[in-house]
Amino acid sequence: MKQTKLVIVAASLTALLSGSVMAQNAFNDADKAVEYRQKAFSVMQNNFAAMGAMVRGDAPFDAAIFAARATDFAAMTTIPWPAFETAGAKPGNNSDALAAIWSNWADFTQRAEKLQADAQALAEVAAAGIEADSRKAFMAAARNCKACHDQYKD
Repeated sequence: MKQTKLVIVAASLTALLSGSVMAQNAFNDADKAVEYRQKAFSVMQNNFAAMGAMVRGDAPFDAAIFAARATDFAAMTTIPWPAFETAGAKPGNNSDALAAIWSNWADFTQRAEKLQADAQALAEVAAAGIEADSRKAFMAAARNCKACHDQYKD
């Protein structure tokens, strides 16, 4: 529970400050920026994998756990994006990010915004605790994740 609250607080602060953070560039070191975004994506993936196990039937569906994971996932979707704007934090810095991100920046940022919207919808649907609706919202977010990975991740 403390972790969930911490993630929500961090995401809220990030959302509030995102305009100024993006403008000021939150990182002075490209390697730190890459590490930051990779860690954010790792937390997102851990939450998404836990929900995916329930969706696939590899784990029993637990509405409370699913909702908590969806909430954490949604909060984390606001975190990694400023770290893509740091000079030098592009391919070649121990990253799976493809150069296509920076050559298709508008598309990449639109996909990031879509992910945030899908994740927020997933969290809202999951809070209601209806398994079929949660599965449907999960799959919408999963399609978005896959499409972005197919285009922008090695």
